[in-house]
Amino acid sequence: MTRKRGKLSKGEMDYIRQNCFDLSLEEIADNIERTVETVRKFIDKENLKARNMTDDEYMLTHLRDRYYYAELGKQFSDGEIIFFEHQWIDYFKQFSEDVTHTEEMQILEVIRTEILINRGMEDRQEVMENITRLNQLIDDEMDKPTDMQDTQAIASFQTQLGALMASKSAYINEHEKLLTKKERLLKDLKGTREQRKRRSEDAKTNFSSWLRQLDDEEFRKREEESMEINRLAANKALEKLADYHTFEDGLVDQPFLNSDTVKDEE
Repeated sequence: MTRKRGKLSKGEMDYIRQNCFDLSLEEIADNIERTVETVRKFIDKENLKARNMTDDEYMLTHLRDRYYYAELGKQFSDGEIIFFEHQWIDYFKQFSEDVTHTEEMQILEVIRTEILINRGMEDRQEVMENITRLNQLIDDEMDKPTDMQDTQAIASFQTQLGALMASKSAYINEHEKLLTKKERLLKDLKGTREQRKRRSEDAKTNFSSWLRQLDDEEFRKREEESMEINRLAANKALEKLADYHTFEDGLVDQPFLNSDTVKDEE
């Protein structure tokens, strides 16, 4: 099928807005004879998908689009993935979604550690159940008359019991190591955010200092000249960005669009 090129018409834009929640990108593209990439860019530009989602749904979609998400499916079970998703959303909501890349990687590692802690607790519980079962089997044999006791079975149960007790100790040690690791990761995450907060507060202090310097006439004149140069440069850049531009996919549009730069549809 031949695909139309150039700027989307008003009718095409309206069609995408009306159908983006019900039809796939491919179906919309076929129906208006446009490329899938053109449709996708318009949807992203208009932020259409986000308008029909709850905050949690939007963050979940964002998580599943992250480059590391596919690897999680190779590392964790389906139940662990669900736990990961809930924890990831809760951490991001706790930080009001104001998370840097470094902080995101720290959150990722915290949740991985939490999953390993949960996994270790589940394995330890299985060990405890097996210990209880073996103790009961040994007690049952020992309650029998001496000549009816299965000494080989008792010896086997005791050997298995010893291995399970050693395994129980190993799980306890591993659990303590993981808890220590989680505490360290959370401390590092807190420290990273506090440092960023201090830098933000320092910026506010610097702004106050700058305002005080404006009392000096020479400093004020230099700032006025600098601001005028920046204003002229910004206006020139705005004029350039407001003109129509042909993008790589053939879409013709204005790179910068607002109420002042919008041009009448032809």
